[in-house]
Amino acid sequence: MKYVPPIGAAAGAPYVDGNPASGVEGSPVPCAAIEHPMREIEAVITGAGLAPATGDLTQLRQAIAKMIQAGQRAVIINNAAFAGAVTGSGKAVYWDSANSRFDLAIADGSGKQSIVGFADVPNAAVVAFGDAVLFTGLTPGARYYLDSATAGAITTTAPTNAVFVGIARNATEMFVDVDAPGASGMPTGAIIYVPATTAPAGHIKANGALLSRAAYPALWAYAQASGNLADSDGAWQNGQFSPGDGSTTFRVPDLRAEFLRGFDDGRGIDAGRLIGSAQAGAIQSHSHTMPIQLVQCSSGNANMTAISGGPTNTGATGGTETRPRNVAMLACIKY
Repeated sequence: MKYVPPIGAAAGAPYVDGNPASGVEGSPVPCAAIEHPMREIEAVITGAGLAPATGDLTQLRQAIAKMIQAGQRAVIINNAAFAGAVTGSGKAVYWDSANSRFDLAIADGSGKQSIVGFADVPNAAVVAFGDAVLFTGLTPGARYYLDSATAGAITTTAPTNAVFVGIARNATEMFVDVDAPGASGMPTGAIIYVPATTAPAGHIKANGALLSRAAYPALWAYAQASGNLADSDGAWQNGQFSPGDGSTTFRVPDLRAEFLRGFDDGRGIDAGRLIGSAQAGAIQSHSHTMPIQLVQCSSGNANMTAISGGPTNTGATGGTETRPRNVAMLACIKY
């Protein structure tokens, strides 16, 4: 379609608005002026994985937001090799280093709950972080966790060994945000304090308990590498790990009712301390000026008679310990 300037417009003028008062006709609008922008918008919407819907006037905004998020946060592992049990997309998988392949993950307290992401079987890839379009039947907005009963499955009910994996955008899409022990999120062995009487998911109380090495393999591995493992359970101090019974158990630090002090680490202020060692309460050395003995003078100061035998005892005061102002919180350790 060849452009023809409207009547009353200067020769070679661009598209103009009509102005009846001046005798200027509006520019003729070619179909491309409407069709091309619509195709561009549709391409943005479909490129973001959305199905165009005439009743939803927020789709362009949704698509742009999704592309920004995916572009900044999506991590895809390509050329993935899967174990025979991984037969479908959307299955939660971990890296089986012994066999150099991805296998089904399960929140059972073992290394299998170190979930990497979700299997994309047709494309031989694993969605490790970001947007995943691999599912059916998700509940929009729900938080999903690694299932503790079925390998590779996810659930909206946090199990005992909770591993958070993502939030559903809609029935088929999930934003993957794996919180696996040793893989992402807070590192194994990290200490946190919470205003609650129970430990949050992925943590246990730092209460000196004996734990199973098999049930908490990542924390046991951390304890062995920490430089803070006592020689024996009998030699354990409450800021340390212990080897437990020497074969199947280990002990975590006991931080109940304790104040923490930063490890000196060569600074020289609290010299001679080992990491995790306990220290009894103390008051810094100091002195007080005591009152002089009182005397009574007789006539002419010729005779002085003592009327007290020495300093007066003021009696005991204070409580059962020396402490600063404080608030009680529950100490927990990440496993």
